[in-house]
Amino acid sequence: MKRILTIFMALVLVLACSIPVMAKTTTNTKTDQPATTQTDKRGQQRIALPENLGAVSLHDMENLIKPAQQATLLQRLNTVEQKHNVRVVVMTVPKDSRTGTDTGIKDFADDTLNKYYRDEAHNNGSILVVVCPTARKWAISTDNNMRQRITDVNGYPAVSEAFLGEIRDGKDDYNGAFTNYADKVDELLTYYEEEGQPWDPANEFSFMGLLLAALCSAGLAYLFVSYLRSKMSNVRPASAADNYLARDSVDITNQSDIFLHTTRVVTKRAKDDDSSSSGSSSNGGGSGSY
Repeated sequence: MKRILTIFMALVLVLACSIPVMAKTTTNTKTDQPATTQTDKRGQQRIALPENLGAVSLHDMENLIKPAQQATLLQRLNTVEQKHNVRVVVMTVPKDSRTGTDTGIKDFADDTLNKYYRDEAHNNGSILVVVCPTARKWAISTDNNMRQRITDVNGYPAVSEAFLGEIRDGKDDYNGAFTNYADKVDELLTYYEEEGQPWDPANEFSFMGLLLAALCSAGLAYLFVSYLRSKMSNVRPASAADNYLARDSVDITNQSDIFLHTTRVVTKRAKDDDSSSSGSSSNGGGSGSY
């Protein structure tokens, strides 16, 4: 009996010592879970934009441009803005859940332009270029007024190529890229104001060049045909048109044409009531990788 009581007391003692250890293990396991969740949430946080975003046209959040270059570039942007009554904006941003993809960075550019720079009632338009160097992504956004001056078909590709040429293939000359961007926007807006229509490569067509090309082509064709005729042994010039006729091949005695009537059918063209109006709030531009 004494032996059984000793074994029972030993088991109670072992159980009493193991309970605190189990409780501590359980507590540590539970406290580790929220930390992982917080880390995941932090990874999905979006960019914190500067407070004076709409007041300034240059925001180099990734510090890609030297301070002295920033001052010169900002002055160039402001000059274009005052010259044409527009907003011309440059932004470099870190990578987040949106700026790391082509469609995401375009949505970011559209949202930023619409919220901070779009003022179609008081200016001639706004254009914004956003570059994320970490993800190697870029986007351009324009409002309706700017899309009339820098079209998505011709103007936007010209602007994008103007700055992408300086940052592709590892060049990464961001100051040169954004300077080219400002210069190209200035050039296209000046063309619109002088010509009364947006820039189009077809408008650069030279009629004088066409005339010279036509004359040269006609001259070459004449010389080539003359050479071929001189080599033909069965062809000889004739003094009268009758000499070209084969007298026994056809016999025409009478010929006449009688006009009967004309039937004209007119179909009214239906108007497209679903077409989008010029007052749409959509954004122009595009995005991609470099």
